[in-house]
Amino acid sequence: MRTPRWLATSFRSQMVLTTMVLTALGMLVVTLGLQLIMHRVIQGNLDRVLHERADAVIAGADAASGSQLVVPEEVLDPGSRVYDADGRPVAGAEWRRVAAEMAELSHATSPRSLDIGEQYRLYARPFTTSSGRHGVVVVSESRHPYEETELYILLTSLVVGALVVVTVGVIARWATARALAPVAQMAERATDWSEHDLGRRFGLGPPINEISSLGATLDRLLERVAMTIRAEQRLTAELAHELRTPLAAIQGSADLALLRGGLSEEVRADLEQVAASSRVMAETISTLLDLARRAGDEPTATCRLGDVVEAVRPLVPAGPEGAGGAGGGVVGGTGDGGVGGTGWSEAVPDPAVRLAAPRDLVVRALSPVIENAVRHARSAISLRAVASASAVELHVHDDGPGVDDSVREQLFAPGTVGPGGGTGLGLGIARRVARSIGGDVELAEDDGPGATFVVRVPRL
Repeated sequence: MRTPRWLATSFRSQMVLTTMVLTALGMLVVTLGLQLIMHRVIQGNLDRVLHERADAVIAGADAASGSQLVVPEEVLDPGSRVYDADGRPVAGAEWRRVAAEMAELSHATSPRSLDIGEQYRLYARPFTTSSGRHGVVVVSESRHPYEETELYILLTSLVVGALVVVTVGVIARWATARALAPVAQMAERATDWSEHDLGRRFGLGPPINEISSLGATLDRLLERVAMTIRAEQRLTAELAHELRTPLAAIQGSADLALLRGGLSEEVRADLEQVAASSRVMAETISTLLDLARRAGDEPTATCRLGDVVEAVRPLVPAGPEGAGGAGGGVVGGTGDGGVGGTGWSEAVPDPAVRLAAPRDLVVRALSPVIENAVRHARSAISLRAVASASAVELHVHDDGPGVDDSVREQLFAPGTVGPGGGTGLGLGIARRVARSIGGDVELAEDDGPGATFVVRVPRL
């Protein structure tokens, strides 16, 4: 089961994402709390303004009133009105927007506040002057400036919160990258040592922190891997050595029988098959012995890419017009496939590129892939070289039925045999040889017909 691409993230990315999400949630809580506090503060300021205006009107009325309730005009602000004990307006202009609500509050017997939607807030307070006159003052205030202030505070909080989240994400990415860099380097080195240098260890001493503990754990794992690989190498070498003698006898007997003559066509065909199969098996055994001898040694010899292509070209049966050609560039050949031959084309832009591996090992890594393509191709096989700064990728494509889904996951496992037949050893040995020289063999994701294998070899 494949992990969805959006979930297939690195540990560092997961840490950064988690930190940013938690920070965003924290900033959201802070913003909501700040907004609630500011709402109460602004509401308190609005009420204080209304109370102060009412106090000013009452103080003015108390000073100016005698036998009649009198309110000086200078103490009346827009939106303020004074009513007598019977609810009749005494002072202040009528404000049509809130006239009905003011008239309703003119009969208030105790201080009372009233909100008119989100637009206005009214405050009514009954009072008695020192001369004994009763009245009710009603003041109003638009809520718009206060609501606008709350909105600005909310927007500012959101912007600041976003900046904080981004800043925390950048800092978290930098911190995790710095903290995990030694871990990534150790994992990379451990992988490289397990394939090319079985004797290397980190040797960080007794565990005193997380990194040294990881180093000690990796050292133990490397030791186990080394023991397993050495045991496998010894077994491979012993089996290959033991098989060489009887295999040579089989091949010699088949060749001698073919030289005697007087054989029927069926017997001759059987003997030729025995001789050919024994030679293929001998080459496989030689490859296994070479791998066992070279294990842990860095390859020192190099070769030209063009020499490798020349060596594998004869593996493709030539069609009526021949197959391949000498030199670099794009060389094409056509054929009918099957018994008559297989069409072969190659694109090697720079055959002079030097590979950081012996020619024989590169050929042994590439040959099983070519032979697999010959076995499954309908009419055409192509070889394309793609060079990068550190490696050369050899793309081998055939127009056959492609790789069956039943064997795709275990394609390079020893003994895996597809519908086209075979021994089930070729691709596994090809990958093992390629990895022994620092390369690899992989099945490319190809939407078109057929299959494409990529043999990657390090370059100078």
